[in-house]
Amino acid sequence: MNNRVRFNFFLFISTFARALIEVFISLFLFKNGFSIDSILLFYLLENLVALFISYFFVKIGERFNYSIVMQIGVASFVVLQFALNNMAYDSLFIVIVAFLYSLYRRGYWVARRYYVTEVIPKRDSSGPFSIMMVISEIASILAGFLGASLLDGFNVAILTAISSSLLFVSIIPLLGIESKTKRTKIELIKNLKKYDKKNYLAFSLYEINNVLAFIFPIFIAIYIKDTYVMAGAVNAIGSLAIIVFILVYGKIIKKRNYFVLSSILFVLICFVKLLPLDYFILIICFLESFIKKMQEQSANKIYFENRNNMDLTHYNLIYQLLEALARAIVVVPLIFMKDMRLMIVFVLTVISIELVIYACLKKNQRLK
Repeated sequence: MNNRVRFNFFLFISTFARALIEVFISLFLFKNGFSIDSILLFYLLENLVALFISYFFVKIGERFNYSIVMQIGVASFVVLQFALNNMAYDSLFIVIVAFLYSLYRRGYWVARRYYVTEVIPKRDSSGPFSIMMVISEIASILAGFLGASLLDGFNVAILTAISSSLLFVSIIPLLGIESKTKRTKIELIKNLKKYDKKNYLAFSLYEINNVLAFIFPIFIAIYIKDTYVMAGAVNAIGSLAIIVFILVYGKIIKKRNYFVLSSILFVLICFVKLLPLDYFILIICFLESFIKKMQEQSANKIYFENRNNMDLTHYNLIYQLLEALARAIVVVPLIFMKDMRLMIVFVLTVISIELVIYACLKKNQRLK
């Protein structure tokens, strides 16, 4: 079994395990009595913690190996599930859960991005990467429906036991992939200067979209239907749209960059989602996920331009830091807002402003 096959087995099992509950995390907290501002505080703390621990996870991966980083992430996930099964309604609980959630996500993603670069060749990455994305989305569809059914009809303990067990099992294929140790000197400022600033803006703009993905399940519960099955259906429809995009339009994006166009379309369709659509929201979510995938592909293409300009260590670290910083900055004002629609409008306004700035910088660069 070659390394790419091993990684694909890991990808399917780990994505399935994570998606059983992670896609519902904000809705789960909301349905268990936490206020929206408390849930946003949880999300803010998770990203602030990520700003500090990303560096240490990268160093652990470089000094020892990335398998250890993944194991830390998985262990944190298991402890997180235990905490969710023993919920306490106070600020300390939010802090603890946010810390565990951040440990799990950073451990998982720092290691996962490392292994992706190990198993995908730089020269011809589009084909293998597309296959990985399809595998991931299929797992997400299956897990979303199963997770929603278990959360609506059974005790959360059953779901968390299944999810934790599968995530542990997913590590086994990774053990066959060699993780090379290095002694890379971290020079963050030096490597940040190597990159075009407008491209940082583009990447942060895309990451802000994920704030909407975090709060949208709560929006569905308040304004459409308060069930996990509905949230799972939205997740499945979105994953299906992504698969269609990859199979039909992936090669087109490879040739040209549609970041500005896709960002404009994304903002417009998110405003449409604020209308009283009832079950038509599923159609809108299909279109939204399709457009968002186009935007993600374009944003990653912009960011990946820098892959050849810096070593893997700094590439991985900067990716984590930009992701966490962009999300944390936008979430802060949302905590003081009480209306969910106002929050969404605010985030879309921030995205629109950043998009205008990015387009102007890009135009000025062309004129020069």
